[in-house]
Amino acid sequence: MADEHEHFWEIIGGMSVCMVTTVDDGIIRSRPMVPYVDPAKRTIHFMTDSGSAKIFEIKDETDMALNFADTGQMLFASVSAKGSVTQDQKLIDQMWGPYAEVFFGSDPKEADVTIIKATPVQAEYWDNNKNSLIIAAEMTKAYFTDEGPNLGTNAKLDF
Repeated sequence: MADEHEHFWEIIGGMSVCMVTTVDDGIIRSRPMVPYVDPAKRTIHFMTDSGSAKIFEIKDETDMALNFADTGQMLFASVSAKGSVTQDQKLIDQMWGPYAEVFFGSDPKEADVTIIKATPVQAEYWDNNKNSLIIAAEMTKAYFTDEGPNLGTNAKLDF
């Protein structure tokens, strides 16, 4: 079980973009954001400008969904999380880097940014560690037999 949790953090830690889903006045909205994954604290953070609509959509303990996909490696993860926001300067300084500079300027102390913190409640991942020939063989086998295709590892996790 611990290995599945570790593998989950490895999978999402290697992804550069995540679709973050919130609810805006009853309407579900998703947008791409850069995740800052912290396996030690079991959190995923996102940096955004302080006037962003998503800041107003996220209150303490707001339900949110995070979706990760790397189609090149056939790695996928879906996360149900509780969200909150902070302007903790120490956290902003820790997260600051070239990507933040592109969007918010060179000085993290002067940037008008807010951090979205997502704490996973439940997650599921799919790791298809097979090459395309093996996938084709698995699909063919499934078509001609009663066996489903073995396309890799899938795990559902509670936090």
